[in-house]
Amino acid sequence: MNWLRTVVEKLFPKESPPLPHYGRAIHALPNPKEHELFDLSATAFSENNILLGYRYFLESLQHTNNHEHLILSETDNAITFTLYQGSAILHGRITTEIFCATAHIAKASVLHVAMKRRFLERNFQLTYCRFSEKEDVIELGIKLHNTTITPQKIFFPLRELALNADFEKEFISSEFDESALLEIAHIIPCDLERTQRLYETMQHWIASTKSSLVGLLSNDNNGMASFSYLTLLLQIDYLLIPHKKMAKEINEKINTYFMEDEKLTQDKNSDLEIYLNQLSSMPFEMFKTQFYHAPTTFSPFEHALHDDIAEFIEESLAKVRWYKNNHTNYVIPVIYHYIALYILFNYGIHPSLRALLHLHVQVYTSEFFADEGEMKLYESSTGVFQKQAITRIIEMALEPYQARYKNLKNFADQLNFSDLNHFSQSFYIQIKNLDYQEV
Repeated sequence: MNWLRTVVEKLFPKESPPLPHYGRAIHALPNPKEHELFDLSATAFSENNILLGYRYFLESLQHTNNHEHLILSETDNAITFTLYQGSAILHGRITTEIFCATAHIAKASVLHVAMKRRFLERNFQLTYCRFSEKEDVIELGIKLHNTTITPQKIFFPLRELALNADFEKEFISSEFDESALLEIAHIIPCDLERTQRLYETMQHWIASTKSSLVGLLSNDNNGMASFSYLTLLLQIDYLLIPHKKMAKEINEKINTYFMEDEKLTQDKNSDLEIYLNQLSSMPFEMFKTQFYHAPTTFSPFEHALHDDIAEFIEESLAKVRWYKNNHTNYVIPVIYHYIALYILFNYGIHPSLRALLHLHVQVYTSEFFADEGEMKLYESSTGVFQKQAITRIIEMALEPYQARYKNLKNFADQLNFSDLNHFSQSFYIQIKNLDYQEV
């Protein structure tokens, strides 16, 4: 009956799961044979078939329907590859004896001396790769001997190299003269018309947040102000996806807020408010330089257990209950919006969960997505949801993974569409109870 299944699949192909092109995760689905190829790589290495093991490993990193981020070339004696990670390009060469990969960072002769000192300090912080200078070029590279190689022994060094090469080039862009950077021709500036719209959108969000807090900025309402400011910064980071100085500063402002120090919440809120004022006064000529497109191979996030996600959701819903009990209704939808944005900002999550949380963001920022040419899932003026579309998105997010996770159930019929708050409460309870255990 396999032939019949093949005919049916061709006549009625399954829709691809929803793929959010927002946030700092990979904007592509992982290779569906990722685990199989990883295992084949381990087997080939154990049989001392070094080049075959490397080929399987590199193929496991290639995304679904898009291999432009990782280009392979193979001969009888070697494999060469080019790997893209944001602003960085990695050039690799593999023989049966050696694995080498290098990223060109910047021209040494035009770099600020403070940046060169930084590279020396960074060498003590890195585990696998090292900065060096060759022929007036600052490089970040790794070299592995293939004596006892395994896929794990390649993955972590290569990921460290890719993420740190991108990070340092972004750092130079944000703090020094980016004209020193090498190999950035692959970076594509965002369309000017869209960037102008993003600029106006950011200004509107900032003004709306300030307006919503008028009369609430007192010691009794510090928590409400915190949620409002943090949610706005998370929203700017996730939906607008700035790079360079903006990305660095937003990340620092959010992470600094959560540092355990002696600073009062009111003072931390003041810092966030000052930064939002700086964003508000940023001229468009500066704003437009912070946006570009570039291929990405590795996610910058460490994979999180679903138990950690569930715990964060439960703690956040407890805060919602506290505000409800204290009759402070303004902040409740803000917290619901904050939950999805914070998880997307802070955790490495399964593609299905990412699609689901993106759905919640899409509901809460329907006007933004309408401007992006996508369906408006919620009409704030009438309180009407696009139930059928939301149900279909949930189904598409979960269905491709239900064969592997037998208890991963579609929960669309459990959602409460009576209003935005009830929708969010029912949505997060279902997200919290998703079962990603392999049976």
